Amino acid sequence: MKRLRRMKFVRFEYEENTFFGLLEGQQIEIWSKAPWDYGQASGQTVTLDEVTLLSPSVPGKVIATAVNYPGATGLTEKTKEPLVFLKPSTSVIGPEESIVSPFPEIEAWGECELALVIGKKISKADISEAKGAIFGYTIGNDVSCENVFGWDHHLARSKGADTFCVLGPWIDTDFDPKGKYICGYHNDILIREGYCNERIWQEPELLVWLSSWITLEPGDVILTGAPSRVRERLYFLDGDRFTVKIDGLGELSNPFFQS
Repeated sequence: MKRLRRMKFVRFEYEENTFFGLLEGQQIEIWSKAPWDYGQASGQTVTLDEVTLLSPSVPGKVIATAVNYPGATGLTEKTKEPLVFLKPSTSVIGPEESIVSPFPEIEAWGECELALVIGKKISKADISEAKGAIFGYTIGNDVSCENVFGWDHHLARSKGADTFCVLGPWIDTDFDPKGKYICGYHNDILIREGYCNERIWQEPELLVWLSSWITLEPGDVILTGAPSRVRERLYFLDGDRFTVKIDGLGELSNPFFQS
């Protein structure tokens, strides 16, 4: 796939149809398909205030990286490789969509994360191939709930419910994570903060390791872990809001409700 100039790609709903598009200022140029699926610019434009932004990718899979910042719970000097888990594509929602927990008696919370989007298929990649497979970056909220009975060892129930993976608002093809501040707010209370370059396992090495045992495909999303908490965890109540901010990349905010 040919490398494009720096671009911000969005996926959006307009007049009851869903499109991919290139965002420039307040204008969106509609594309025929996803850019990693050989989409092309159509020449037709709409304005940002005419559309509803959706998750910028429809990933076949979301791979989430756990305990990936200094001070993270569970991190020890014996940690020799990344710890990852999967979130299903059905868990993905976009900006301002409601996070809805199906577990009324289980506490839930949000986690602020940098996410990268895969632009080309790789398997057993080397460093160069892994670098070339990164289409761009977006923002993620790894919504989670308590591990029911302590036996949800693969986190499928705790992490994989519908609406438990928030992505958006766009994909920046030339974002540089180095030195970028990341933070998460529960309503207006700062919960987590750090810098993206503090991550223990970073790309492209993270993608080399992942692709050594799982094929990464265009549109797939890698969540790269949440920075450490700066205060005790807060749990969602009806009407609460969780907001993720990453310098130079934007802001992602969503309300929470119990089903």
